[in-house]
Amino acid sequence: MDYLGSIRNPLHDGLFLLLCDSQARYGGWDVHGTALACEGSTSLALDGLRAYVEEAHGDGRYEVRRGSDRTLWIALPVEPGVRPIAADALEHEPRVGTAPVGLIDLPSRKLVLALAYPPLNMATDGDYAGITHEEGERLDVTFDAAVVAITREHTATGQVLALRPAPELNA
Repeated sequence: MDYLGSIRNPLHDGLFLLLCDSQARYGGWDVHGTALACEGSTSLALDGLRAYVEEAHGDGRYEVRRGSDRTLWIALPVEPGVRPIAADALEHEPRVGTAPVGLIDLPSRKLVLALAYPPLNMATDGDYAGITHEEGERLDVTFDAAVVAITREHTATGQVLALRPAPELNA
C-alpha cells in the first residue's frame, strides 16, 4: 500500500472534497457553493464530465492511498458518526456494507482531489476569484481508466471511499 498524500482545509472545519478530471472546469464555491451547501455529497457535471464532491465536517484531513490492486482509498476525516478504517486494514477487513456513490470521467487519466472551495481551470468573480489551491489542498493522481467508480465501503470499525476502474465503462 502506497501513501499518496492528504488534503486538508487550513482555514476552517469544512472539508468539501472535489474529485474530477484534471482538465475539468469547476467554478468552486463561487459557482457551486449554494448547491453544495444544500446537497452535501453529490455528483456534478462539469463541461459534460461526471465529477463528485464529498462533504465532511470537523477538523481533519482526507488521507489517500493506493492499494496493491490499484484501488485508490480515500480515508474520511473523523467526525461524529464517521471513523476511517485503519490503513493496515483497508485491503482485508471484511465489509459489512457497500454503496455505489458515483462515477468520474477521466479522459486525461489524471484525477484531481482538491478542496472544493477555490475554482479549478477557470476564473470566477466571487469571493474565491483569483484563489488557487495551496500546498496540501490538492492532489493529482494518475489513474489507468477513463471512468472511475466510487464506492462507500463500511466495516465494523469504519468507512472509506474506494475508487476503481468501472469495468463495464472502460472496455
